[in-house]
Amino acid sequence: MPLFDTNVITSAANSDGEFKLAARFWNADIRLEVGSDTYLMRMRDGRISEFSKVDAPKWDVKISAPESDWRELLKPVPKPFYQDLMAAMTRHGFKVEGDLLGFNPYYRATCRLFEVMRKAA
Repeated sequence: MPLFDTNVITSAANSDGEFKLAARFWNADIRLEVGSDTYLMRMRDGRISEFSKVDAPKWDVKISAPESDWRELLKPVPKPFYQDLMAAMTRHGFKVEGDLLGFNPYYRATCRLFEVMRKAA
């Protein structure tokens, strides 16, 4: 069973006021690696314009982790150091690669996106 319901997450994030505010002006192609599964999330003008399970050879930012780590991060109440991407990178198997200068201003948007994804799960 896929970890992400991409349609539900897209709709939830694009209608979430906090996410829209934090993500405004964001344009990026984000590759999410969940174990061996890959997803592409296209951010255009602060909205998710596309989110699908595809192999994305070109991307601006890649967030990757084993599936078990993603499942823990997306639990309603994650274990310690899974509540936040930075903590999960420091203490668990998450990695962020790519255009970090373009990604860092939208770190808060990413944190909110994960909160929205928890609710959608």
